[in-house]
Amino acid sequence: MEFIELSTDCYYFKSAVNIGYIVNNDKSKGMLIDAGLDSSAAKKVIKQLHSEKLPLTHLFITHAHADHFGGAFYIQQNVDVHTIAPALEEAIMRNPILEPIYLSQGNFPLKEMRNKFLEAPSIRVDELCSEGSLESFSEVQTIHLPGHSYNQHGILFGGTLYAADAFLGKDVLQKHKIPFIVDTSKNIETLEKLKEIDVEGMVPGHGNYVTEYKDVIQDNILIQESITSEVHNIINHSGGSGISFENIVAAMLTKYEVEPTNLGAYSLFRTAISAHVNQLLEQKSAVYKITGGIPVIFSAAYKA
Repeated sequence: MEFIELSTDCYYFKSAVNIGYIVNNDKSKGMLIDAGLDSSAAKKVIKQLHSEKLPLTHLFITHAHADHFGGAFYIQQNVDVHTIAPALEEAIMRNPILEPIYLSQGNFPLKEMRNKFLEAPSIRVDELCSEGSLESFSEVQTIHLPGHSYNQHGILFGGTLYAADAFLGKDVLQKHKIPFIVDTSKNIETLEKLKEIDVEGMVPGHGNYVTEYKDVIQDNILIQESITSEVHNIINHSGGSGISFENIVAAMLTKYEVEPTNLGAYSLFRTAISAHVNQLLEQKSAVYKITGGIPVIFSAAYKA
């Protein structure tokens, strides 16, 4: 984990999951933006800030995915921090079993789904945020960035946008092949919104800090549009017989040469692919019918 200064009072811990850090002018308040996967990441962060004599008074969690708030419990147990999070995301942070529940389509999750990658320790949240300024750290502006998660927010401070998982760095984007999202339309809207924000640079949740961020964001848009197109092609080629959700997922995983190693990984891809199916259904580019006890998806060119 590398501690990098981006500009005056703006830093980030570069890692598999990036953690932002900002400090106000008089060094009386310092805010972490996300907390990493687990206590190991959190310990390194606290140690680094202590060695740099930088304050840690606030913790902002951008969204309720375990890799972004798994270290928050350790921080709360060891530092007196005021914790802030968006509504709805906050409910999952307090009840983290909800993440494996929704990835299990509402069922109580199997034991293998209940691991640190999908279920972080429960934390308290002291302040809810919506887009705009914060009561407790008025120097920052929160930016609404849904799509990857239900109510994700980023932090804008001192010319730097900490964008969480609203977009992925180029290398990470290619590695993931089918990036995790829960809402395709909102994800595209968020990416278009990011292109219009004028800042010195952006820190993604995964990947390198970028100053030429519009190109990276456009790559993210093209990937998402390509995935939607591939899903649409699979549905179109199913003809009048249609295709089930599960077979769409299987076809997409085969197309993108993805072999999930466990049920947790599969559930992440299934959710992402389903988001693209849902967009096509919402746009009336596809329709569905329950037949033989199975939801079957048809091209809109065929009458279901």
